[in-house]
Amino acid sequence: MNLEEYKSWLEKHANKEEEKAYEIAKTIIKAHESDWNETKADLYPRKVVKSDKERIKFDLLIKLEYIGKRTTTVYIGVEFKEYDIRKVLHQAIVRRPFVNYQYIATRFTMPEYSDLFLMAYYGLGWVVWDDDFVKILIPARMNYPVHDLYRLIKEVVKDAVRDKVREELETLTKFIYE
Repeated sequence: MNLEEYKSWLEKHANKEEEKAYEIAKTIIKAHESDWNETKADLYPRKVVKSDKERIKFDLLIKLEYIGKRTTTVYIGVEFKEYDIRKVLHQAIVRRPFVNYQYIATRFTMPEYSDLFLMAYYGLGWVVWDDDFVKILIPARMNYPVHDLYRLIKEVVKDAVRDKVREELETLTKFIYE
């Protein structure tokens, strides 16, 4: 669904913690829009992502496509809570390996130093909201999801093996014909 469809969906299904979810999603999308390519956003509220061993439920999953000569896709996870920073951090840390950017969204409250440390360590973004504002306090850091890392490692190993086999075949060919 697009941003306007998400707004309609929220009117029927929103929890108290999702009071400003539309404005939060709009702010995050704006922060991640490309200056050079068209940006298309698809939103998936309460999306369940399955891996080999886990089922992870995101409060909101945003898929951004940067459309240009080459289309690039990034996924942004958002976890909502009103005040419980410790709980939302735990949820965000668990979900972090599945997305490129992970945000928490809470009302403005004073976190513990250890909470700020966890946000920095895991590269989590923090969006704060109140009745009259929504602001990204800490931007999320880019992450390569687990499935992308496995694919990249597989490609690197495959290339290394192919290069080594070619090298060995050349050595064998020289030995045979010389």
